Amino acid sequence: MTKPVSLNRVGSGYLWRFWFIAIAAWALQLFICYALVEWHCARPSTFSEQTLQRIVGIVTAVCFVAALVNLRYAFRYYRQLKKQKSSHSREIFMSSGACIMSGFLAAVILMQGWPTLLLAACSSAGG
Repeated sequence: MTKPVSLNRVGSGYLWRFWFIAIAAWALQLFICYALVEWHCARPSTFSEQTLQRIVGIVTAVCFVAALVNLRYAFRYYRQLKKQKSSHSREIFMSSGACIMSGFLAAVILMQGWPTLLLAACSSAGG
């Protein structure tokens, strides 16, 4: 059983955290994977294609899970706010936006990692 989300932590830092975790997961996956692919294409003898695909797969999976966990917590926070009948309009907006952003960026992370898992790294990078 999971413990309920506490609404005592309402503050700008706590609410912005939902947004920035999803954005950070996407940016990390983008920068690490594309840098690795470009580096591998410039120096193909460094490690094998399968090793690169494993590394990109692991980075993609970790970032995807981070975005999904963030989505889960943002959605739980949103539901707690909706249960309360008081006016938390700013908090509701921030948490619902974080749910949308986390779901969207989780899908983007999968779409960015997919070509490297299916194609040869240098052909998926355009070079």
